[in-house]
Amino acid sequence: MNDTAITYGNLFTLLASLGFQEKRPGKAPAEPRVFFHEQTDTILAFHRASEEFVTPADMLSTEVHLHGKGIVERSLQSLVGTIPLDSR
Repeated sequence: MNDTAITYGNLFTLLASLGFQEKRPGKAPAEPRVFFHEQTDTILAFHRASEEFVTPADMLSTEVHLHGKGIVERSLQSLVGTIPLDSR
């Protein structure tokens, strides 16, 4: 990974482009945003606002899960540049 920061909104958009569906347990701001990838039975959850920058720990964890389940082979940083991003 390089030093280019991405927001959680960018990450959420990327996850949607990879086939993840958001499953929000509630509407409260304190509730995590949960993403489910049906084909691989992968669940990712985040407790951050869309406009915040993704922490290195979340970036690494997400990338490990995506690689481990065979969803992607490239780094998240390289994938972010391939899709139109918005702030969800």
